[in-house]
Amino acid sequence: MRVLPKGGITYAITHASAALAFKKKYPRVGLWPLLIAVQFVELLWIVFSYLGIEHVRVTGDKVHLDFLPYSHSVFTGGFLAALAWGFGRSVRRIYVGAAIALAILSHIVLDIIHHEPNITLLPMAWGPRLGLNLQGYPLLDFIVELIFCVACWKFFGGSKGLLVGIVIFNLLNIPLMFPRPGTGAMLTQHPAILPTIILIQVVSSWLLIWFLARRTLLHEEPRTPIAA
Repeated sequence: MRVLPKGGITYAITHASAALAFKKKYPRVGLWPLLIAVQFVELLWIVFSYLGIEHVRVTGDKVHLDFLPYSHSVFTGGFLAALAWGFGRSVRRIYVGAAIALAILSHIVLDIIHHEPNITLLPMAWGPRLGLNLQGYPLLDFIVELIFCVACWKFFGGSKGLLVGIVIFNLLNIPLMFPRPGTGAMLTQHPAILPTIILIQVVSSWLLIWFLARRTLLHEEPRTPIAA
């Protein structure tokens, strides 16, 4: 999800759609654990932003996520994924651990593709930064993310209603790419606004995917799921 044209965050619906692909690949793992896993890194960023541990830089009406090394570094994603895999192995649920680990890593991979260079290798302020800056080309970024979401839906085998919901959530992000003058100043004065907006979109995308994917899951859910 992106609130301002440059330096923002990959759309919440994009990450949530990725959970559909993981659900199809790992059908015995519950959808909710996967939805949380694909956004776990974002949840860390929201908490760290509220606490002032991580922050953004606003120039005019553009926001740059210049300091998010603790939540979004490659090391953080890898470490959290390793914990998930290790926990799954310790309780003899390697299948679940692998699914959750890959879901966590998917967030970092998608953000590297879409972010400007602000993904650090290690959880520290200095060092190389990764980011292909696809979001620097808003129309192309929107098209790529929409195609990705539709591809995840297709792979999952979801209903037409789920597809419509995913498309609508993508379309709702278009006005956010072109904020009104003065938006940057408002974010500077009230830094809690941005993480709050992102939190609302994360939760909304979770509920949308879960609610509209239920019918498909009822027909395809294995008799003995590993994680509810």
